[in-house]
Amino acid sequence: MSTSLKRKPRDKPAPYNQPVKRQRKGGDNTRTSAHSPSESSSSRQNLTLSDWIAVYSFVDTHHNATQAEIVQHFQSLKTGALIFNQATLSRKLRQRPKMEARVGDNPNALSSKRPRVVTRPDVERALILWIRHMENKRESVTGPMLREKRKRFEDEFDVPEKERLPGEAWIQSFCRAYKIREHRRHGEAGSIDSKAVDTERERCRRILARYAPRDRWNFDETSFFP
Repeated sequence: MSTSLKRKPRDKPAPYNQPVKRQRKGGDNTRTSAHSPSESSSSRQNLTLSDWIAVYSFVDTHHNATQAEIVQHFQSLKTGALIFNQATLSRKLRQRPKMEARVGDNPNALSSKRPRVVTRPDVERALILWIRHMENKRESVTGPMLREKRKRFEDEFDVPEKERLPGEAWIQSFCRAYKIREHRRHGEAGSIDSKAVDTERERCRRILARYAPRDRWNFDETSFFP
């Protein structure tokens, strides 16, 4: 008589508690190094430029506060603690003019923790103006296009070879600083003429205006819906 194999009984597994995912904040929100009281620690944090601007604002409105009191104030914030020591505060107060000058460097400056090094500001400004021009034309900008356009601007401005940025290593930092996203078009969308689309859309709008909504039918790809 054949015997069937039996598996040794196992304990029933405990229910799985899926960790809560942090919601991503909007693209326009400024990053901060602030902590909630439960997350606060005694170790120093590398604060963002926005955090230090908040510290400067507090210093301006509390002239009689000592540096030790300022450090203690931000460490004990209920809405988010900023952890730094007195030595760091003293250094950042001396660097205040340079820190405040960075605010308008790029759209992402307030969220940065370190200054972004730019070898040729003139080339970068020209590149940004070109990108805005392309966006106004509803044209997509890709990494290879940025690399080629920068090379052309460097040639036009007679940039020395040692100050040029070849390759693509600089593109990620550049796009992050100016909040530029690369959108690639594929298939039919990649071969259309945006001006022709606008013209045709206006022509269709004039034709459809002569008919009531109930008399308008969309025959595009109706074979998929027999």
